[in-house]
Amino acid sequence: MKISAFADVGLRVMMALTSAPEGTQMTTQQLADAVGSPYHHVSKTVTRLGELGVIRTARGRNGGSSVTEEGMSATVGGVLRELETRLDPAECLSPRGNCPLIGDCQLRFALRRAQEAFYRDLESIVISALPSRPQRETVFASIGIGPPAP
Repeated sequence: MKISAFADVGLRVMMALTSAPEGTQMTTQQLADAVGSPYHHVSKTVTRLGELGVIRTARGRNGGSSVTEEGMSATVGGVLRELETRLDPAECLSPRGNCPLIGDCQLRFALRRAQEAFYRDLESIVISALPSRPQRETVFASIGIGPPAP
């Protein structure tokens, strides 16, 4: 299964925030640098993650984003379900309109079942457990934050 760029950035932002030293707030620019994505993509993702309650955001001079308690226990599957905007895994359109088989298409149903199995399998993976210590050290050193969480 392929995830959207938006969901990918969201998972990377969550990995960065869950790995940050406790109490650290990261600016959107720091997050963009940490995950290697454009600022405006990260900004949109941060807004959505805040709406989901997995991060908290504060505006202003001392503002930034930090992970919530709920975010520390968030799973890959749970976050992906919320960030994915495309619900149907099959593209049922052609240049001439809808696929003529759309009315009783078994492929769409099979792909939806596979997508659900994909999400369900990822429900057991907690995002905060994913980054390794060398990854955290490299990322946080590159943006001037440290030392990383153990």
